[in-house]
Parts: sequence; structure tokens; C-alpha cells
Amino acid sequence: MNLQLDSIFHARSVALIGLSSDPRKMTGAPLGILRQTGFRGAIYPVNPKASEIGGLRAYPSIASLPEAPDVAMIMLSAKHCAQAVRDCAARGTRAVVVLSSGFEETDSGRQAAADLAAAARDNGVALVGPNCEGVWSVAARTLLTFGSAAKRDVLHHAPVAILSQSGAMAGAIARHLQNDAIGCAYVVSVGNETVLTISDYMAWMILQKDVRVVLLFIEGLRDGARLLSLIRQAGSRGIRVAVLKSGNSKEGMDAAASHTGKIASEFNIYRDLLAEAGAILLESLTELIAAGEVLSVAPLPYASDPTAGRYGQNGVAVFSIPGGTRALMADQCDVHGVPLSTFARSTVAQLTQALPEFGGVENPTDLTGQVLSHQGLFDQTLSIIAGDPHTEALVVQVANRGPSDVMERTALLGKVARDTGVPVIATFLGDSLPASDRAQLRALKVLCARDPAEAALFLGWLYKARAASQADQSGETARKPKPNLGVSAPSDWAETMAWFAACGISVPRWFVTCANDKVAPLCAGMGPVAVKALPEDAAHKTELGLLALNVIGADAITAEASRLRKALNKPSAGILVQEMVTGGVEVLLSATQNPDFGPVLTIGLGGISVELFRDVAWLALPTSEAAARNAIGRLKLGTVLKGFRGQPPADIDALVQAIIAFGDQFVATMPALLEFEINPLLVLPQGRGVIAVDALVVLKPKQPEAAQK
Repeated sequence: MNLQLDSIFHARSVALIGLSSDPRKMTGAPLGILRQTGFRGAIYPVNPKASEIGGLRAYPSIASLPEAPDVAMIMLSAKHCAQAVRDCAARGTRAVVVLSSGFEETDSGRQAAADLAAAARDNGVALVGPNCEGVWSVAARTLLTFGSAAKRDVLHHAPVAILSQSGAMAGAIARHLQNDAIGCAYVVSVGNETVLTISDYMAWMILQKDVRVVLLFIEGLRDGARLLSLIRQAGSRGIRVAVLKSGNSKEGMDAAASHTGKIASEFNIYRDLLAEAGAILLESLTELIAAGEVLSVAPLPYASDPTAGRYGQNGVAVFSIPGGTRALMADQCDVHGVPLSTFARSTVAQLTQALPEFGGVENPTDLTGQVLSHQGLFDQTLSIIAGDPHTEALVVQVANRGPSDVMERTALLGKVARDTGVPVIATFLGDSLPASDRAQLRALKVLCARDPAEAALFLGWLYKARAASQADQSGETARKPKPNLGVSAPSDWAETMAWFAACGISVPRWFVTCANDKVAPLCAGMGPVAVKALPEDAAHKTELGLLALNVIGADAITAEASRLRKALNKPSAGILVQEMVTGGVEVLLSATQNPDFGPVLTIGLGGISVELFRDVAWLALPTSEAAARNAIGRLKLGTVLKGFRGQPPADIDALVQAIIAFGDQFVATMPALLEFEINPLLVLPQGRGVIAVDALVVLKPKQPEAAQK
């Protein structure tokens, strides 16, 4: 597949199938764009109704072309596209970009989409789209699109790839990056992903030498697990990935489905799984555009002295002229998870000596207007702060004449950025520099932010990129599940207990009593018990009154069992009797097969709290110890487990191991197992482990024998 994508992004010849002789039409625009942006290869218009288009010979058919083009753009009606793909393959072209619409995005176009997919797959053709705005390859000057964003005389190349499930969004991101002279390397409007998915392009992009940043606009995924793996691979190659996800509300999900023919999963699952893989999640189109600049220009935060953190906190150092931004910067850094550094004693001493007594020498600083009034004081104090051993990144907060102050000191700021190797952000009080000034600073590795909030936002992205890089280096993000230990998907309570045993998860003493059983021998030696309906008879026992707690003695157990059978209207139903377990924190563990990401684990506060507080996090399976601990730490559950309001700390280590084993066993038992929920899993005090109290198993429906054949 990579070689076929090479034919697209490094094409030496292009066929324009269905090209109009009217350049004002969408189907006429691609020829003008290729010429305007400097395509250096051969261009072959294909239109049986014209002998010449734009001064080029037009060919009546694909078969009549003088050579097999590297790539073909298809701009025909939907019903003719499949045959055009077959004709391209017969001529020797193995890559096509289908701009045409009228496929999965419409009810009437589904058969055309199926025919198009079959034509591509049967003939080994890499197919971009359909229903897309095409692709850009900036260095190769190969812009195969009708989009207005590509109509420009100058192209700026930068190590940024844009992959978007919306053609308009792809064009908007590229347009802004080009207009601001930031640039990009590749743009792909993936369209309906009838054959190639966004993951296929991602796999190609992260192997390119001119890609250091990938910007993703996602509405929904059909191969999410693969994309997560590719995001991790990108991190291992030092490539930063930023994602804007739409279709997050119910209305947004409906709109995304109608637009792309896909149904998006719950946004929180996307958020957690993408972040766990190392992606930086963004909130808006303007953020996605800004991320292209920030992530492609700035280095990652790091301390010049790696051991400095032993004696204080490494983080962002703030060189601030106005005092009014100190609290604002601190607040915003906290919002975005950005650590503020603690200055070394020597730094504080030097600043105290250099500044007037009314200045603020602790981080964030208040250097006062004196640094502008006294010759050389700006340079001196900036050098002191930048040179602090705890400085991982530097914010230069200027005041009301900030734009002129910054542009007068571009050489100084560039020297600081070069000498320290840390991110440097010049921050204003709501001001924006002209694009030419920003480009000048950007060339010196100095970024600009309109205010402290924007600076903290940018720094938050860089710290997340650093965390993703460090996580990948630890080797914790990609592990394989242990093999199945010979235990199949459980269909009853006894098999569920065997499944738990394979995971190494303990359960309370239990037995199942049927009508007319002698209960006394079964409950001998057991204290208070819970009497409840089996999971296969009732999923939500508490709400239906199908659970009795602290039942003591054989007679009481028999009476409760009889009551439950009547409530179930099943005189012969087996009733579960479990020894009561006291103490511990109730946790929910639920593994499911997600349609977008494959096996996914939900973890959170258990019992009735799960629906009340919705304090849950999601993990892709199989998972790792680091990912499990991070998920727990993000939740209120983490606070409870550490010991809340005088309660003893719970056995977090045992919970983490249970999460890993539970996830491994679920993956090993697929595809027969669709869902497995433990609620609650009791996490006992530290050193005492965990106990699974209740479970719900959902098996894949058995196919009729005729369907299996």
C-alpha cells in the first residue's frame, strides 16, 4: 500500500478523468490548480467530448492514454466511477483519487459505493475518497483537488500533515497554515473512506522524513484500534499528533453519521483512548490550526539540568513585566496541567539584586517597568531566568507596548531560544503581531501568544507531547495480552467463577440453590450471606428487589430464595447465595467490544455510584500498568482508594493487576464474549487484594446453522 500511496504523493504523471473544459466548474478547476502550483509532470485530460482542454490534448478514454499515469483523478458521476477504476487498472494505474459524491453519504448511493470498493479491491487499486476534496503533496507540487484553498501562487512547505474526514476542514487548515507562511507538507481529505481509511494515510505519513506533526480531524472511526497503534508509533518516531473530534453530542453524532455514513462512539471513549495513545486533543478548528504552528516549531520542554528537580520543581519560568498577569498565568497553567518552576536560590538572589524592592522575584515574576527603563536590565534579567536550572520552558510576558518591545529584541529572544533549547513564547496583553513579524520570530524558534491563557494552552500541548514521548520510551503503551488459559466464554455462574480463577481474581464463597435443595449443608460454616438472582436471570437486581443482604441461617436463606423465584416468576430458578464481604471500595470493571476501537475497558466507582456520578475512564485493551494507574489517578475513585475521610488506603496494586488480567482474559475470550462486567469489584484495604462480588456476561448471539454455512 505504501508504494501505491507513493504514486499519489510523488506522482510524475496525472490523468484527469472527466475534466471539464470550463475552468470555472469544480470539475474544471484541478487542471488550473496543478499548473498554478507548479506540477512538473505530465497531465492527461480524459474527456470524450473534447479534443483539447486548456491547451493540452484531451483523450477520449483511459485506454487511449500514451502511458499509464501514476495517479488518476476521477470526476465522473457515481454510477460510472467503478468502471473508471477498472479501466485505470487495465491501463496500469494503481492509484486513484475519486472526487465524485453520491456514495455512502446517500441512501441511493450505497450500491455504487459497494461497486466502487469491489472494483478497487479486485484490481489492487489504492482509492482515495470518494466524496472528498483530494490530496496535497507540497514538496512535489502535486495538488490533486478542486478546493479553493489550493488556488495559490506560493506554497510553503513545513513538516505538518493534515488528515481530515471533512474536505472543507482540510482546506481551511491548509489555507490558514499557507496564508500565515507556516506551511504544511501533505493534506488528505479522506472522504467516505470506502477503501482507504484515515489510518492508511497515517501509516504512510509517519514514515515520511518531512512530517513531524500530524493534525487529525475525526468524525468517527471504523478501525480505531489501528489508529491508536499508529499514534503510539508516531510518538516513538518523535512525531506529534493533535486531534479535533466532532460528533460528540447526540445531535453532533447524528450529523456526523449523515455526513460520513458512520456512527460515532461516545466522545469520552475517544477522549480517553486517544489521549492514552499520546494524541493531543483539541477543542476547536482555531486550536487545530494553531497546533500546526506550535507543534512544528517549538521543542519539547526539558530542564538543562536533569537532576535539578531533586531540589525544586522543574517547569515553566515566567519573565513578566506586568504584575497583573502573575495570578492569571498561574491559574491558566494549572488549568492546562503545566508546572511552574521553582527558581533556584541563586536565581532569586540575582533577581533581588538587579530589581527594585517592589518587584516580584519568585516565579511567576513581577519585574516591573524598570526592566524597560534601565539600559540592559531586560537582557540581564531574561538571561538570569532563562538560565535557571529548573527552567523547562520560558514565557516572556510583555506589557502594553509589548509588540514593539518584542520586535526590538528579536535577536535577544532568538539567542535565548537557541542557547537554552527550550520553548520560548512571547506573550502579549491581547495583541496580535502581523504575520510577517510572527514569521520572523518563528524562524528564530520563538512563538507568540495573545495572552497568558493562550500561552498556557500552547505549553499544555507541548507538555502532553512530552508525556506521550516519555510513555512510549517506557515501553508501557504497547503490550500483548497473555494467551488464553483454556477457559472459554462463560455461559453460567460456575463458568464465570472459572473465568475469574483464570484471571487470578478472588470471589466470595458461594453456592447455587435450586427448589427443594437442602440448604443447611450448603451454608455450613458461612456467616451472613447475600441471596440474589443469577446474572443470567436479572442484570439489575437491586432496582428489581432481587437481592437480599445479611441473610443468616438456612431457614432465612430458603425463605429469601423462595421470594426471589416468585418475583422472577420462575419456580425452578437457581438462586445464588454468596458469603458477605465487608469493607473495601466498590469498583466497576467492564470490558466491551467497541465498534470503533475493538476491546475497551471501563473503570470507575462501582455499585450504584457508577450511574450517579459517572466517574469512569476508558482504556484500550490490552492495557498496561502505567495506563491503568493513570486512569485511576484521573478519577474521584483514585482519591477514594487512597483513603478518604479516615478510611484505610485500599489495595491499589491488586486492583491494577486485576485490571490487566481481566483485560487480557477478555481479549483472549473474544469474539464469543461481547461484554463482561464486574460490579462491584471490592478493593480491600492495602495488602488484602480484591474480590469480585457480581458479574454480568453478554455473549455473542449464535448464528443459525444455515447462516454459518
